Amino acid sequence: MKIIQMNLDDFGIYHNVSWVPPEKGLIVMHGQNESGKTTLMKYVRSMFFGYPRGEWKGYFGHMDIRREDGHEYRIYRNEKESYIADGNEVIHEEPSALWWHSLERGTYDKIFAMGLEDLQGFKILSNEEVRSHFFSIESGVRMGAVRRDFMRQMGELLVASHQGKKPINNLLQEQREFDRKIHELSYDEEEFASLQEKEQQTHEIEKRLRLSIEETKQQIEKVAMPLAAWDVYKRGQDAMKHMQELADVSQFPADGAQRWEELEQKIRDINEKIKELEAASRKGPAFKQEWNRWVICGSQIDELYHNMPQWQQGQEELADHEDKEMDWQYDENKYSQTLAGWTEGTLPEQADWNRALTLARNLETYTREEEKWQAARPKDVSASLDTGNADGPQRTPEEWKELGKSVVTIQDTLIEREKTQELLRLLKEDPAETSHGFLALGLLFLLAAAGLTASVVLYDFDLMMAGGAAVLCVLLALAAFAKQRSDGRRVPRRIGELEGQLATLQTRLSAMADDAGLEISTDEDNAAWNQMLDGVRKEYMDWKTRESQDAWKKEQQVMYDAIYQKWEQEGKGWEDKLGNCRSAWKTWQQTTGFTKLETGDVQAAKEAWDAYQHARTSLKDWKKRKEDILTRISRLKDSAEQIFREVGVSEDVSPEGIERVYQMWQKIRVQAEVAREQDRQQEEKKKELAKCQKERDIRRHQESEILKETGSQTAGEFRSKILKFRQFHQYKEVYEQSEAHIKLIAKTPKNLAQLRHELKIHDCQTWKDEKAYYERKIADTEKKLAAVAEKRGSIVERLSQMAKSEEAGRLLQEKQNRKTELDRKTDDWLTFLYAQYMLGEAQNYYERVRQPLVIRQAGDYLHLMTQGRYTLQASFDGRQLYAVDGTGRRIPEKEWSSGTGDQVYLAIRMSLAMAFSKQIEPMPIILDDILVRFDEQRQKEAIRFLADLGRKEQIFLFTCSMETRKLAEEVQKLLAGETDTIHLFEIEQGTIASA
Repeated sequence: MKIIQMNLDDFGIYHNVSWVPPEKGLIVMHGQNESGKTTLMKYVRSMFFGYPRGEWKGYFGHMDIRREDGHEYRIYRNEKESYIADGNEVIHEEPSALWWHSLERGTYDKIFAMGLEDLQGFKILSNEEVRSHFFSIESGVRMGAVRRDFMRQMGELLVASHQGKKPINNLLQEQREFDRKIHELSYDEEEFASLQEKEQQTHEIEKRLRLSIEETKQQIEKVAMPLAAWDVYKRGQDAMKHMQELADVSQFPADGAQRWEELEQKIRDINEKIKELEAASRKGPAFKQEWNRWVICGSQIDELYHNMPQWQQGQEELADHEDKEMDWQYDENKYSQTLAGWTEGTLPEQADWNRALTLARNLETYTREEEKWQAARPKDVSASLDTGNADGPQRTPEEWKELGKSVVTIQDTLIEREKTQELLRLLKEDPAETSHGFLALGLLFLLAAAGLTASVVLYDFDLMMAGGAAVLCVLLALAAFAKQRSDGRRVPRRIGELEGQLATLQTRLSAMADDAGLEISTDEDNAAWNQMLDGVRKEYMDWKTRESQDAWKKEQQVMYDAIYQKWEQEGKGWEDKLGNCRSAWKTWQQTTGFTKLETGDVQAAKEAWDAYQHARTSLKDWKKRKEDILTRISRLKDSAEQIFREVGVSEDVSPEGIERVYQMWQKIRVQAEVAREQDRQQEEKKKELAKCQKERDIRRHQESEILKETGSQTAGEFRSKILKFRQFHQYKEVYEQSEAHIKLIAKTPKNLAQLRHELKIHDCQTWKDEKAYYERKIADTEKKLAAVAEKRGSIVERLSQMAKSEEAGRLLQEKQNRKTELDRKTDDWLTFLYAQYMLGEAQNYYERVRQPLVIRQAGDYLHLMTQGRYTLQASFDGRQLYAVDGTGRRIPEKEWSSGTGDQVYLAIRMSLAMAFSKQIEPMPIILDDILVRFDEQRQKEAIRFLADLGRKEQIFLFTCSMETRKLAEEVQKLLAGETDTIHLFEIEQGTIASA
């Protein structure tokens, strides 16, 4: 698994930081103290395993990873919210449980993340968490966890101390206390002592009887072994008997039958092949002598045929250009006459028509621009403008602004007055009908009250209930009559309110009209008021228009003066430009001789000149090409005529004749090649025939050797022996299977010898009788056990009766009950003890198997890190580690220097991490300032080792040492030609940048 992107949205001193680390190599992260190294390491651990308890607040971030199978995921951890997204779905599960077999944060720190204090030596391999993850069986963490759980449960049941307070300790103490109390209650009567002795004897008798039953069961098991093996033994003995009858063929060759069948099949195949070869060898030679002259001239015919397309193409080209030649001659004459009309009679050899076109366009352009400039003379528009009618009230801008606000307020008041008038009109014209619903409801309540009163008088109903209900109905009827009365007065009251509002609005309108200087009565309708307001708005617009026109008139004069000055400046220099352009045009005409050419005809003259030059050049090139074609065709005709005479054919000397001769040559060539191949195959078949005959003789001799080897006179006798040999091996296989089955039944060599002896001297009925005897013996013993139990019960009952008080019986019963509880908990403790012991043995076995692999890999790493000076070796029991130098001397751990020890421990930790990666998944390795105790040479060696390891792994080395950073940079330069697995980055106040 590799980290492909880190996103620290809000994580300590990191805010909105996104970093894409290299996926492989040694990544050196240098930064001073308080720069953010520890926070970044905490971020990596938190993304993998979540935030520690209570440390999630204010931390937001996500990380992109790519697993070993190529799938990419994004891990989100925003305070308490966490999930995994892979682009298609969201997974609400921890990565360790999903991918890494419930790997814990602490174990990850011990394996993949290490600091200087973590280089703790060989003891890391004895760490229980590491062993439970690494040295366990396939169950991984669960085995170690189960073993620890068993040990915990054992500790909860029993402790090895007299003062222990665990359940088993308490039960043992209770048993001792019961024995003490019972002893204090002992009796002097001889009968009681005798009964106690008899009761103890019953226990001894019961033990003897139970031991007898167990011994008898063992005897039954012994008898069951030959019974189970009897049928298998008889089948094996029968097979041995048949093997003895077929002993004469036991030495028959194992592969004799197969060799005989292979030889017979090969001889049959050889005979068939000999027949085919003899039939094929009777044919005569297939090649004809008259084909030789064709073969001699074949290459010349091929060359002539390959040149035939040139002949045909030349003829077609001559035919195609016959008319074109006349057209080119005509075009040359026609365009020369056209061009002569613009000259004095003689056409020039060369003419710069591009310059002519440029001069003509410039002359026309300058002429048009001059005309446009003359036409663009600005007109004087500064005459006074008609400002319109200025009648009407003259107000200042402030007065018009105040008047506008009054108009808006009057308009709003008019709308409100119109709404009030409309509502008042509706109420007066359509008064609401009086509703009698509440009146009818009140009458109903009164009838109900009367009915309840009558029920009390007539039917003896409960006075309290019926009277209360009647009073309630009367109250509800009075409330309904009051509601009916209030509804009848509502409409007149509302009309009065609206008339008061209307009078208020009229007074407000009158006051606003007086303030605005408007002469209109409040009795006028809304249409008159709106007309008056429209007039005021028109007066305002007229005043605004006159004010704008006066300002525009002043600006017009200023604009005209500026435009006229610009027009005069643009017009200067046009006459000089036209004069220079006309002079250049006259010069071109005199140079080329086109003195009669006008500027408007330049394009037509250029096209006529191009056509004239094209016709003249094409005609000249064709005449040269025509001469080459005629020469080539003449040579081809001479060559074809000579070849036709040599091969003896009479064909026209033409492309068609060459085609026919070439087809004849192709047929003859194919026939000649086939004939030669047939003749060669004929010779090969003759050789192969002799070879097959010789091989047949060899196979027949091998058959006779096989017959001699098996002592057979004929093939029939040989096949009979093969059949017997196969039967012998079938019986042998049955015998071997029966022997193997008997060994499985016996289980041990000692039991096997005894079982074979029993099977030889006894038969099946003897063992059946013996088994029935033992079963009867067990039944009789169980009956005796029942009698002993009955007798002990009567004795115990008698003892209880003889006790001076019930205290002894109670103590005995309670002791027995507590003893049962003690037995149960002791069984549990023994079960836990046995289970944890077995798990420990399994862990120890896998530790012995796997730990040497880790030490061996660590030795290779140390050898690389120390440039071959040291390697590692462990003792036989795996508890002692030695550094072996170049001379083979073993140096124990206590004699190592601190630098050598750190190198050894680093090699072990890296080996353990690599081995752990194979069991779960490769994970990024985090190293925190582990090189500070190394000298300069050892640091370089360690950095080079980590860089080599980083070719496949992703390793982060955090350091605050500038010396370590410089050494990493030196090693990076040294490895520039070999690998680029060292990457340098600087961390400074929550930022990450390439060094």
